[in-house]
Amino acid sequence: MAKITTTGELREFLCSAINLVANGTFDVNKAKEVTKIAAQINENLYAEVKVAKTLLELGKETQKFGSLSLGEAEK
Repeated sequence: MAKITTTGELREFLCSAINLVANGTFDVNKAKEVTKIAAQINENLYAEVKVAKTLLELGKETQKFGSLSLGEAEK
């Protein structure tokens, strides 16, 4: 399987999985797990967008998308 590195690639993968399930060639239980993982990724993306938006509104510099620190807050 190819590495998924963009939201577009994620959507393409999910659409492909939907088609495979519809064709009966992808296990439904695996599809449910893929859906759960995709939901977590989407929630993470949304959270990062919200943080960037808030920083911009406060006049602060944002990080490159995908590099948001998970450690201690900057002082």
